[in-house]
Amino acid sequence: MAEIENRGRLRLLVTTGAEDLLHGLQRYDLWSRIGFMEIKRRYRRTLIGPFWSTISLAVFITIMSTVGVGLWKQSVREYMPFLASGMMVWLLISIMISESCTLFINSQHLFSRMRIDYSILAFALVWRNLVGFLHNLAAYLLVAILALPGLVNFSLLWMIPGLFLIAANAVWVALLLGMACVRFRDVQQLVVSLLQISMFVTPVFWPPHLLTGTTRLIFVQLNPLYSFIEIVRAPLLGHAPTLSSYIMVAAVTLIGWLVTFNAFSTFRKRIAFWV
Repeated sequence: MAEIENRGRLRLLVTTGAEDLLHGLQRYDLWSRIGFMEIKRRYRRTLIGPFWSTISLAVFITIMSTVGVGLWKQSVREYMPFLASGMMVWLLISIMISESCTLFINSQHLFSRMRIDYSILAFALVWRNLVGFLHNLAAYLLVAILALPGLVNFSLLWMIPGLFLIAANAVWVALLLGMACVRFRDVQQLVVSLLQISMFVTPVFWPPHLLTGTTRLIFVQLNPLYSFIEIVRAPLLGHAPTLSSYIMVAAVTLIGWLVTFNAFSTFRKRIAFWV
């Protein structure tokens, strides 16, 4: 009880969006605990816990690989790691985006019990999904070793900055969409619809080299989702990401944080009333 009161007094000193973000980042002990508690809650009374998502992904990849091999004229040893790595990253990104829509709506019970930095909720969301990604990564490495052992090399280290960039962007996405969806509830339905469409127009199932000309420019080179997927998928496939992917991700990161920081600083105090 005393710890909660101390947190409350600390929260009262936070008056700006910048302070909220800084204090929230420093409270890694709190947002990591909240993230793990949410994972435990979701898989309570199950035998294998979060590995259920890994099993579901493995079944999906196995079935879709049989279709994709014939549809895209690829070999199983090349297409299966491509599909598996792409789906892993896509699930990480899409789940974080969809969960961002209910970031503040589902955390109303926390607001009523204690004062908490809003950014802590965003950090917890990113943390628990990164933990889920690591579960799926273990299964992917097993598939890669069996299919093409050469894929597992030092290029995997490029995955670390890629995951860091995805996490950094997921924080501002969580805050921005969290505020937008708690204020305008229809935004969540719009985001879900856009994600469903984006899954098919982004090179997740199909190899990007199949497109040429204007269609390649639109759906590959100018598609920010492709760049975010590629900075993690490329290392998993045994090579470093392209410079153009990093440039696109850096541009989205800069613009996204500028917009979100301004919105968060302006509307942060209204979140509790909107909920």
